[in-house]
Amino acid sequence: MAADLNISAPVMLDQYTRFDRAAVSDDNVFSYNYTVLNISNPDSLIQEVSNSLKDAIRKEFSTNPQLQFFRKNNVVIEYVYKDEDSNIIRLLKINPEDYQ
Repeated sequence: MAADLNISAPVMLDQYTRFDRAAVSDDNVFSYNYTVLNISNPDSLIQEVSNSLKDAIRKEFSTNPQLQFFRKNNVVIEYVYKDEDSNIIRLLKINPEDYQ
């Protein structure tokens, strides 16, 4: 799944957010990696949307049949947001119990 997502990466999702890559770790963590661009305070942008984003992610992973693999395998999901200097500005971690 990560390899499929990475075929089109990097790709701009909107004027501020670039999807860079997806990765899977040995400890069952699936990471979506993004860079926040074109804004002087990227943390404020992510902070504004982080609660609604986390709720939307939980709902999507709990209801979307295409994401059943995550539910069946108790995958931890991470959304990693970095600034233009590759510093992590926000890490949204969603544990399996949050979306099952």
